[in-house]
Amino acid sequence: MAARDCEVPVPEDLREIGEKMLARVVRYAQTHRAQLAKFVFVGLLTFGVYICCFHFLYRVARLDYKLAVSLAYVMTVASHFLLHRFFTFGAADQAFVHHTWRYLLMLGLNYVVSLGVVWIAVEVAKISPYFGVVASTGVTAGISFFMMKHFVFDERGAA
Repeated sequence: MAARDCEVPVPEDLREIGEKMLARVVRYAQTHRAQLAKFVFVGLLTFGVYICCFHFLYRVARLDYKLAVSLAYVMTVASHFLLHRFFTFGAADQAFVHHTWRYLLMLGLNYVVSLGVVWIAVEVAKISPYFGVVASTGVTAGISFFMMKHFVFDERGAA
């Protein structure tokens, strides 16, 4: 049996929807490419802070991986918030309190996601928590960009 015989036919309207969605994503990325580049730069910088803190707490201080993830997460938050507020989203002139509570909501979601992904890596996949930390960073990066752009630092809701 040829591989072509195993393909599942995709209805034409579903294919068209997928193509339109992909075109919208590409258009969005092109429109916001400078901001996305800043977001990636800040993300890589704060990821380095996160990994270094986690490594110190887990390997050197010999803390349990859950506590090490939690403490490293907290240590990374201030630089992440300030760099994105001032550099990535240029929201320094907006109300600090307005950003803070929204950022804390996003952090809560990302914290739960981070801990869940690391738990799956360690307890289910039986791999190093380092892989979980890397994987959780990828997942929360996607969540963070859209939440910061359209919720945390959104000019329309700023006071």
